Amino acid sequence: MISVEEARQLVVTNSFQLAQVNKKITEALHCVLAETIISPIAYPPFDQSAMDGFAFRFSDLKKSTPLNIIGESAAGTPFSKEIKEGQAIRILTGAKAPRGADTVVMQEKVTVENEKLIINDKAFERGANIRQAGAHIKQDDIILTKGHVINPASIGLLASLGIETIKIFSSPRVAIIVTGNELVNPGNKLKDGQIFESNSYSIQAALESIHIKSSEILFVNDDEKQTIEKLGTAISKSDMVLTTGGISVGKYDFVGKALEQLGVQTIFYKVSQKPGKPLYFGKLNSCLIFGLSGNPAAALTAFYEYAYPAIKMMQGHQTVFLKNAMLPVINSFSKKEGLALFLKGKLSDGKVSVLQGQDSNNIGSFANADCLIYVPAKKGNVSAGELVKVHLLP
Repeated sequence: MISVEEARQLVVTNSFQLAQVNKKITEALHCVLAETIISPIAYPPFDQSAMDGFAFRFSDLKKSTPLNIIGESAAGTPFSKEIKEGQAIRILTGAKAPRGADTVVMQEKVTVENEKLIINDKAFERGANIRQAGAHIKQDDIILTKGHVINPASIGLLASLGIETIKIFSSPRVAIIVTGNELVNPGNKLKDGQIFESNSYSIQAALESIHIKSSEILFVNDDEKQTIEKLGTAISKSDMVLTTGGISVGKYDFVGKALEQLGVQTIFYKVSQKPGKPLYFGKLNSCLIFGLSGNPAAALTAFYEYAYPAIKMMQGHQTVFLKNAMLPVINSFSKKEGLALFLKGKLSDGKVSVLQGQDSNNIGSFANADCLIYVPAKKGNVSAGELVKVHLLP
């Protein structure tokens, strides 16, 4: 049995980034860039008006005579001629500033009579209200770096520079294998000794929360041959396999035996922690396998603490573990030294409270939790007000 810290390090050491693929920006939301993006153009690509008004030569402000309005520049329909001394044009927001014009006056500060422009307020400088070409981005500027997570603004930025396709890290194909004769899907009637299956629902939802929607769910009875067959199929088609239940050493626990039969390399089995001590991590070829507890709260805890960072690494993220903080705990709790403890917690006003119902089979407290409180194996009882490490749930 190894420590939590050793287990987490082994997960990182044995995880890997997936292949890089080209993807259209419209399909790349939440993906991680596998390349640094260089701007192919300047932005704005030309001098443009920042508002509706009139474009003219700044030197004409020194004259008291009206300017002749000789045309108009609208967005997408620029004025093609050059502005000369004593001339001006109407210009709209986003429109290209014509040659010769170096300043724009907003329309609220002028009077127009018979196509003559009189500027009433002259308190501005040369270049006012004109966005210079390349003012925001110059051609060949680095705009997004490798490892950047694509968000809605990133997509807008890329589109504004004419970039349609980018290179990103693939997202893993994940299979969930649920074991147990006693399990029944919601919507059916329970028979004597049966319970509703929930692990696949919570884990699939957790996967979707980190933008993995292609997970496959397989159900296996407590049968060694069937377990071997379905595990083998899932491993051959997946980048990661998550099993729930059947990983202990009971009479009807066949996951460990099946993994051994399939030649899976065991990285570790059993972690000095509560809940979820009988946690398995192994790999076969390019597939990572996590054997999670059948107890719902234990399974979800192990997912966030171990499978989650492995998935983040596969996706190309630079920060892979849950975000953490040191916060004072509101309520005291007892703990024996020897096993690390993960407790469902709730944040409030810069503090954290331990929720009721910490049993490994109780998913109810998890539904109200927004964090996991981590207490190391060597730590004993914790007093109210003491600082504890908090892992923030996504």
